[in-house]
Amino acid sequence: MNLQKSKKMRREIKINSTTGSELLTTQEVKDYVRIDTSSDDAIISAMITQARIWCENYISKDIVSKNRTYYLSHTNGVYDLPFGPVTSISEITIDGTATTDYEILGLDNETIDLDSSSAENVKSTYITTGINDALIKQAMLQLISTYYDNRSDFKTGTIAQEIPTSTTSILTSYKTMFI
Repeated sequence: MNLQKSKKMRREIKINSTTGSELLTTQEVKDYVRIDTSSDDAIISAMITQARIWCENYISKDIVSKNRTYYLSHTNGVYDLPFGPVTSISEITIDGTATTDYEILGLDNETIDLDSSSAENVKSTYITTGINDALIKQAMLQLISTYYDNRSDFKTGTIAQEIPTSTTSILTSYKTMFI
């Protein structure tokens, strides 16, 4: 009896560098949360980054510009780059060899159509632009406010808070929906 192993799809994504700056300043957060002292500035700065990363992962889009590499073990020739919007593609390699035989598709330049029917070991290096608008800022401010007010896992006599529903409601409009 001959059992053939099925090919398992492997995907990896790496952030090579973060090229943009944070969407919010420490002072903007302090104004929103009504903090008058500078003693928590380092904590607030860290919370800005944490909230941004949470929001990026929730909507699967970059809020701060990044240089990314996406690796696929195999593809049928068409694939989507995660975490757009994509500004530019630096390089696409197939089995370690650079190729220029591809077409960029999609509203945010996130879909790659290779000129082959399938490919193995595809690596794409690309740059994303960040999403910078008032709704993203508001969602982050609400999330940071929750982080700041609930800085420990457990407090006697209080109720633990989850991510505010208004934050997820605001961000839902940014999530990609596939038809």
